[in-house]
Order: sequence, then structure tokens, then C-alpha cells
Amino acid sequence: MSSYSTADIRNIAFIGGPDTGKTSLAEAMLFATGAIKRLGKVGDGTTTSDFDDEEQSKAHSIRCSLMRMDHKGTHINLLDTPGYPDFIGEVASALGAVEVAALVINVHKGLTFPCHQTWDLAGKTGRARCIVLTHIDQAEDFDISAFCTDLGEGLGVRCLPVSVPIGVGEKMTGIKSVPLGAKFEDDVADHREALIEAVVEVDDEAMTRFLEEDAPPEEAEAYELLTRSILAGEVIPVLCADPLEGHGVTELLDFFERALPSPATGPFFKTIEGEDLHPDSDGTTLFVFKTVIDPFIGKLCILRVVCGVAEHGHSLKLSRTGKAVKLGHLETVQGKDHKEVHQATAGDLIAVTKIDELETSDTLLDSDHDRHLAPLVVPKPMASRAIEPLDHGDELKLATALRRVVSESPAFSYERNEFTAELVVHGTSIMHIQSELHRIKERSGVEVKVAIPRVALKETVTLSSKGHYRHKKQTGGRGQFAEVFLEVSPAERGAGLVFEDGTVGGSVPKNFIPAIEKGVIELMNTGIIAGYPVVDVTVRVKDGKFHDVDSDEASFKLAGGRAFKDGFSNGKPVLLEPHLDMEVAVPSRFMGAITADVTSRRGQIVGMSSIGDMQIVRTKVPQREVMTYPTVLHSLTQGEGSFSAEHADYEVVPGNIQKEIMAEYQPEHADD
Repeated sequence: MSSYSTADIRNIAFIGGPDTGKTSLAEAMLFATGAIKRLGKVGDGTTTSDFDDEEQSKAHSIRCSLMRMDHKGTHINLLDTPGYPDFIGEVASALGAVEVAALVINVHKGLTFPCHQTWDLAGKTGRARCIVLTHIDQAEDFDISAFCTDLGEGLGVRCLPVSVPIGVGEKMTGIKSVPLGAKFEDDVADHREALIEAVVEVDDEAMTRFLEEDAPPEEAEAYELLTRSILAGEVIPVLCADPLEGHGVTELLDFFERALPSPATGPFFKTIEGEDLHPDSDGTTLFVFKTVIDPFIGKLCILRVVCGVAEHGHSLKLSRTGKAVKLGHLETVQGKDHKEVHQATAGDLIAVTKIDELETSDTLLDSDHDRHLAPLVVPKPMASRAIEPLDHGDELKLATALRRVVSESPAFSYERNEFTAELVVHGTSIMHIQSELHRIKERSGVEVKVAIPRVALKETVTLSSKGHYRHKKQTGGRGQFAEVFLEVSPAERGAGLVFEDGTVGGSVPKNFIPAIEKGVIELMNTGIIAGYPVVDVTVRVKDGKFHDVDSDEASFKLAGGRAFKDGFSNGKPVLLEPHLDMEVAVPSRFMGAITADVTSRRGQIVGMSSIGDMQIVRTKVPQREVMTYPTVLHSLTQGEGSFSAEHADYEVVPGNIQKEIMAEYQPEHADD
């Protein structure tokens, strides 16, 4: 059994932008607690969390990594996450395992877009939050009170310092905690008073004693109230640290131990029905928040023990399939190093190996329970690329490699587009896609050709028109004959094909009508004017002729298709293109560039709003105009913008663009 209880555990994810010092801070905490004997450096590629070859070569995190340490009887599981928005899926994985998200901010850079992005994601997942400030020695005029005020305005929360720097800029000599007990120094008196006034607001009795009797809570009660305030989001504690010099690291660890929520206090995991699952709930339930494909040990799934105890050899039910799986090897994780253990208690983070059935967001539980935990909250992929192996003999290897990447990267997906037949991969950004394709090349030796995906256009008509085709072929012996007259007209959006038999008097025998419909459907699938599927048309067979001997289904299928093509071509055909409802979030200083760019892409601005300095532009834009938008937005906003998009509808392609598309179309088979 673990030497610590559920209440002794702290699960924390470091989130924020690049170059904020998250990895260095994690390394300093490991060193300060004795979890490691040598202090690594990011620039040297020697930190515990950045152990991947690509991370070491680029000197920044790409995957989230798990570390563990003990401080004053408290066990801390720490997840270090990438700072670049391209790898936000890794942040989502980490947030799926913890109670607390600690936003690490470089005070020299301030509140950047990645800070907003990860902060908002932590809020959406219901995590408690705190803030850690770094690089304070680079800010000569740093004022902790003013900085916290600006943070509060930018994030829409109440930020209060719980530790402060001793000295300013290069003259900073250390970090001092703001005590909640009766003993304190004059230089932190104002910060202490502000904290006390804030935390008593979560408890009516404590607030009454404080306001009416001038009796602040005792130290133990004050920390309990602070924990409740953090859980409620009423107070966002702000701490200071300088990991390179070691300043504030012990104070940070002390605060994590005394004030941050444990798995016993929440926030609690939720089922898909929205019910809280407490660590003392009946039975054992585990949640897979991260999957790693290790070249030496195979599939490694990192789990949160939500309730109960995970034990070596324990047989549990996989809720997704209902099948039993056995927990073989249980391991603790320290960066790239693993250590086998016998069991893990509720609230702890543990790894299992060689269970191929497990996937990220899976739930494991006792066979006599039936519950499904809510999956990870993963941002929708906004970048896409079409790929194909350079060596067509590698198609099977590529398919296997893609499945492995999807297991590891929750924000990465792929599909075979049903309209264009392209193999399309999706990621949070082009950099994210490139990183995953690099991983495929390194692991599987499969190189791919990358292209911008074709947009799935559609064809339809705008006018009613008549179509006719007479098929007659005599080659000796039995011939071929069928003649079809039909009418093609527009149908409602989404109707697909409305096929009607309007023949009278037996001009076309009823047994040949389905053949005519097959011919129409075949032409609709391949397209007529530009090679895209035809949609939303009504086809009414009006008349026809047949021959008692020479007519058959094949003849009427051919005649039906050709008659449809004739009618379609006469019905003023148009191309339809998908339009997206898109939201673009950018700092206000980039608004002019963004609105001009949207307009240049045939987009319509339908609304605007703001959250602090971030401006939200709601637009409707043709999909084919934004296939490279992730790269464009990054360039326009210096990496500080983001966007989300959902399919809106299909609209008619402008005439000049339609002519260009039609001119490029080369039918595979010309008419006989």
C-alpha cells in the first residue's frame, strides 16, 4: 500500500506559453525535494521532463510528461505541458488527470495568447487554478500588486499574491511567503489583509467573526478557507519563483502542500451523465488520460486512480467494450524512467503496460459497476493536410503508424474523405501535423507527400430543364435500344435525389424504371461539370421508347444517365462550396489586419465581442479560402491568435471561380 493517503496527494499541471520556465520550475522542484540528484537544464537537454529526442533538439516541450516528488508528507504528481499552442492536445491530456492547473507566466512577456488559451481550457474542464510568476529578475520596475491587478482584469478573476519577491529586477534576492497566521512582517501586511478579507467570503460564520468582531481566522482555518476559495474560483493565488536561482521553490512547495486541493476535496471526476465520482465511491475506477507508444516496452497507458485501489493482477472491465482486462505491470513514472509497484491508491497517477485494448479516455472499473467517465476535453483540430506515402508499398505501414499516433495524440485524427478519396490528417496546427508526421517517419520509416486537401464541392441545377437520350446499337444479332425523356429541376437543400416516374401508357416498362434511376445515380456520384457529386435535384421520367427484343436494363441505365446529363447541363448548373462559421480571437492591436484579411477571403463579418483585450470576430467564410488559415493567422498575429470553425452550409460558387474550376476538370472517361 502507498505510504500516503488520498488526502496527501496533490495533482498539478503546469500550463502556459513557451519560454515561461515551466520545465525549469519542475526540475527545480524535483531537485529541492530530493527526487533527483542533479539539476538539469533545458538548454542542455538534461531535464527530467524533456527526454524526447525532438524535445531536446528543439529545446522546448512537445509532449506532456509526468513527474513525482514528496514534500513534508505530501505526494506531488506534476505534469509538465508544452507551451506552444500547436500542442494544446497535450495540455488537454494533463488536465484530464489533475485537480489543479498552475498557469506559469513570464512577467517579462505578460499575459500572452497561450496563457489565455490554456487558462480557458482549464476553466472548461472545471479545474482549480493558480498562477506562478517567473523571470521576475528581468523586470526592473516589477510591482506585484499592479501586476496582479492587470492579471485579474485580463483573466476576469480576482488575483491575490501569496508570495512576493524580495527586491526588484537584478537586485532580487529571494521570495517571501505571505503568511496567514498571526505573525507577519510589515512589508506583507497589506497582502495578508487582502487575502484574509477574500477567503472569509466563502464562509458566513468566518466572515461574521471577521467583520463584526475583528477576529481573523486562525492559521489552520485560514488555509482551509483559502483551499475552499481556490476550489470555488473566488481567489486565484499568485506565487513567485525563480527556478534558475532556486528562489521561491520551497515556498511554492509549501503552498502546494498547505493550500491546494487534494483528490479528497475535488474538483471531482464526472461521469458522462455529469455526476461527481468521489475517491471514496464504491469499487475501483481508473481513467486513461495519456497513451505512449514506447519503442522498447510497447503501449504505455497512464491512468488516474479515480476511486478504489489499482492492484497488480487485478481484473477490471473496459467500459467501452465490456470486456475484461488484467492489470499486469503497474509502474510509477518519472519522466522517461519507470519503477514497478504493486498497487496505487485513489487519487494517484500510475502507468500500465502492454494492454493493447486500452485507449486514451477509456474507463476501467469493477465488473459489478457500470459507469463511464467523461472523456478528455480536447480542442477541435483546425488544420488539415492530405497525405500519401511516397512509396505506395508503404500504405499498410502508414495506416498502422497513423493508428499509433492517434492513440498518443488526442488532438490528431485522420480520415479517408468520401468525396475526394484523399487521406486527410487533422491537427491543432500545421506544426502539430508536421511533428506527428516526423514521428511517423522516425518510428516507421514511412515518408509521405503532403498537400492542401481538396475541398468537397457539390454540383446542382438552378433551373428546370429537359433531357433526352436515345441509345441504339446494332452489332449483329441482338442489339441495344432505349430512349429516355426526363426533366431535371432543383430540389430543396439536403434532399439529395428525388426520383419520380411520370411515364404513362407503358411507354417505358416498369421493370426498366429502376435501371434509369441507377444510371442517374451513377452520373450524380461522378459529377458532370467539374467531377463533384450532384445533389438536391428532382428527376422526373416523362416518356421513353423501348424495343421488345433489343431493350434491356443496361440499355436503359445508359440512356437514363445520358438523359440526366443532358438535362443537368441545360439547367444552368452551378457549383456549391461549403461555408464555415468561424470565430477568430486576437489581441485588439491585430483587429485591422484580421478584418481586412477576412474580407479578402470572401468572408462576411457577422459580429464582434471582446474579453479583456482579446477581440472575438465572428465570420462566415468559404472553406476553400481558409485551407491555409492556421499559417496565415499565425503570421498576422505573431502567434497570438486562434480560431475555431464549424460547417455552416453550402452556397453557390461565384461565376468567375466556377469557370476556373470547370476549366481544370478533365473527365476520366469521355462519352462513347
